[in-house]
Amino acid sequence: MYLLNPLFVQQIWEENRSKKSRFFKLMIYCYKFVRNVPKLSSSMKRIFYFLFLFTTAVHAKETKGIRFTEGTWAQILTEARTQNKLIFVDIYTTWCGPCKVMDKNVFTNTEVGEKFNTSFINYKIDAEQGEGIDLKKKYAITGFPTYLFVNQEGELVYKSIGSMPAKKFLSEADKALQAGNHYKSTAALEEDFKSGRRDAKFLYEFLERKKLNGEQNDGILEEYLKAIPESAQKTEKVLMIISENIGSIDSKAFDILRNSLDRFMNMTPEQQKFVLEGISKAKRGTFKKAIETKDNVLFERLISAVRQTAYSEAGFEAEERQFRLDFAKITRDANNFRMIASKEGAKLLEKTNEQLAAESQLKTERFIQAAKAKGIKENTMEYLSALEDIKTSAQKLTSFHLNEYAWGYFQLIESKDELETALKWSERSIELFKSPVNLDTYANLLSKLGRRKEAIKAEKGAIKLAKKQGIETKELKLALKEMKKR
Repeated sequence: MYLLNPLFVQQIWEENRSKKSRFFKLMIYCYKFVRNVPKLSSSMKRIFYFLFLFTTAVHAKETKGIRFTEGTWAQILTEARTQNKLIFVDIYTTWCGPCKVMDKNVFTNTEVGEKFNTSFINYKIDAEQGEGIDLKKKYAITGFPTYLFVNQEGELVYKSIGSMPAKKFLSEADKALQAGNHYKSTAALEEDFKSGRRDAKFLYEFLERKKLNGEQNDGILEEYLKAIPESAQKTEKVLMIISENIGSIDSKAFDILRNSLDRFMNMTPEQQKFVLEGISKAKRGTFKKAIETKDNVLFERLISAVRQTAYSEAGFEAEERQFRLDFAKITRDANNFRMIASKEGAKLLEKTNEQLAAESQLKTERFIQAAKAKGIKENTMEYLSALEDIKTSAQKLTSFHLNEYAWGYFQLIESKDELETALKWSERSIELFKSPVNLDTYANLLSKLGRRKEAIKAEKGAIKLAKKQGIETKELKLALKEMKKR
């Protein structure tokens, strides 16, 4: 029979060779062994070949979905060159809920499997283990799951993030394949830019590559804005490019966004979103630079930009206070941190449960009215989730700020009396909204005050709650270890 022909068995192996699974490696080893045993009769060998085909077929049926290749990153790159394919990399963590959803519901999908097994070398790696740590750093991974589409030279061609249904995941695969077909190396783009190329199409492509690689370059953005007509600077496309690439308030890009606020109410919702995101990103980038350089002059320019872009005086005061608080904490300026935190902490501590409940109720009513005006359905998951969160928004926000002040005192203040004040902030924070973060703050304050047994108990509570909520506990366990040593 043709099906029992050894050559056909070999063909089956060749077709499944790329799977690199332990099963197929074992099966081919058995096949070669049987084929080379001289004492076995021809009929016996045919029986073994039949069993090989049968188990292979059963295994193939059971392994629907994406087949992930095992090996080192260097081996994966080699395999990609051999098969002339892009590499699909699923970067996950063991504690990531959406990662598990994709594993269970999407990677096992038959249509997804057919697409990915045909088009890519598929590879899974834990971002917190072995080579995964290096890949996370190399490709600037900030969330999980992240899906990388990498070429044979290890260059990132396309990136996607988060849990999604199979249909969208297949669409992402198509985008990756298209990007791979038109890919030009980053080195070649860099060389074009250095040689003086400044046309808008090229600069746009270069900006997109910088974004993909997790890099920022204000210089390229400024050149792009020079290359397009002034009328185009108000379009949704350009506002989006600015919001994605801006890094400083000291730029033409920021001037465009700031001036856009004069016509903000006449913009489309997407334009409004890009303007606000861009302004926020520019302020964060400037704050980071001011911290790194310890530049107080730059920091004050940031505060000026905050005032210029604030939607109200109250909004400006709140944002300024937060920036000054963070600047003092990070630069370890205990006096300035104390000045702000002591005043604000005392105010928040005076707020009663009734006052906070009233604030939350007011926000809830505003949310319901706004949702109705926008035609948002009340029975959607997004609506119900947002509504549930807003019902206690004032309590949660107050809890957050009290914990922030308490943690700053733990880091910067040595006075026992002041640490006792911070402990009261921490206690009230937990009372309003218990979380692993504020339990950890409370435990650390107790430890610094010499109340070791209470500190250990509180830190254990933080770890227990974190596990229950599916939150990483590594840092909490290290803190507990240090408390036990003291």
